[in-house]
Amino acid sequence: MAPSAITDDYYAILEFDQTATTELITKSYRRLALKLHPDRNTKINATETFQLLLRAYNTLKIAGDRQAYDRIYPSLKRKDSATSSYAPRPPPATNHETDAQREAKEIAALEKSKEERTARWRTKNAVFESSISELQKSVRQIQQEIKNLDSIRAAEAAAEANKNSWTTWLLSPLYKKPEESEEEKARKDREKQERRIQRDMKERRLAAKKTELQLQETQLRKAKDDADAAIQCDESKIQSIKSRIHARHWRARQEKERERLEKERLERERLAAIRKRQQDEQDRKDREAAEIARKKQAEIQAAYQKKQAEILAAHHKRVDEERTRRAKMAQEQAQRTREQTTQNPYTASFGFDSEYTMATCAHDGWWDKIQGRAACPECADVWTYLLECPSCPKQACPKCQAMIRPRWNRGAARRNQRRRSPSPEFAYYERDYDW
Repeated sequence: MAPSAITDDYYAILEFDQTATTELITKSYRRLALKLHPDRNTKINATETFQLLLRAYNTLKIAGDRQAYDRIYPSLKRKDSATSSYAPRPPPATNHETDAQREAKEIAALEKSKEERTARWRTKNAVFESSISELQKSVRQIQQEIKNLDSIRAAEAAAEANKNSWTTWLLSPLYKKPEESEEEKARKDREKQERRIQRDMKERRLAAKKTELQLQETQLRKAKDDADAAIQCDESKIQSIKSRIHARHWRARQEKERERLEKERLERERLAAIRKRQQDEQDRKDREAAEIARKKQAEIQAAYQKKQAEILAAHHKRVDEERTRRAKMAQEQAQRTREQTTQNPYTASFGFDSEYTMATCAHDGWWDKIQGRAACPECADVWTYLLECPSCPKQACPKCQAMIRPRWNRGAARRNQRRRSPSPEFAYYERDYDW
């Protein structure tokens, strides 16, 4: 697919001239990106404007794309302003490739010089080592010859000492040796003289060879130091050039890293704005839901309170009715008690009235149950049955009967009371809700 034709003035979009550097392009893009980002720009065409700005920056930040754009830029400029006399300037020279080529050539020349110097040093080193090896061999040979002469002289000295020793003088009568002639003595003297002269000459030759060997070794060390210094100088130059290349690459990487971080920061800001809008929308929905729930809870609470008020009113009504009924039952029970007391033969025979009998009775013995729902004459609680004293017409509920009976039998009464299970129906509401 063929690329779409460029019809926009990217220099005008980024707000700088055609001669601006890459650093100025980057700074202008960052400034305009913060200004025209859709999260900050509320215009309708904010997204298209930001995309056009990004397209212009991506075109002009790359050297090849910028050169291709500069070739068609004059026609775009004339189209935008037909009356303006615009003379396009040549694109700014990019020295990165030239510097890289020049530095590569310098490194290659230094490497070649280093190799040539290393080769010359190897040749010179081989010559010096051969010469030094020959000199060392000559020195060892001369030293061996001097040792041989010294051993001959030592042997002659030992023979002469043996000849002049006391042992030889004492054994001379037994072992007579032939005496040497004068010619033999002269010959030996000449040989000694010749060996001494040879030794002196060899020592002089040895000293000369050692001097020459030291000179060769000194020259070898000097040549080695010079070669090492020259190689070290070349290596330092190469290292300096490589350091410049590395620094340039590092700056380029830093620039790319800054651009990447800027893009990431803009993306994070965009995502943060989106998340903020979503969070605001969610908070609004949550507030609305909470308001609805609060109103519903308030309605439920109001209904519940109304119901509780109705239940409480009904309860108070039932309590009043029960109290009225209990008072009526108490009056009826009192009437029945008076009637029974009037009919009691014990009271008729002895002439005691009921009040006196109950006052003088010990209330001891087994109290019989009187079935039937009735109110206690003592506490007015309604029970399903009452207890009656066997000696008098005294009636009471199990609770009051435990208090009326003698103290010595109250423990048994309590145990009997625990075994009994009276079920007063109204006393529960009386105790818990009668406020």
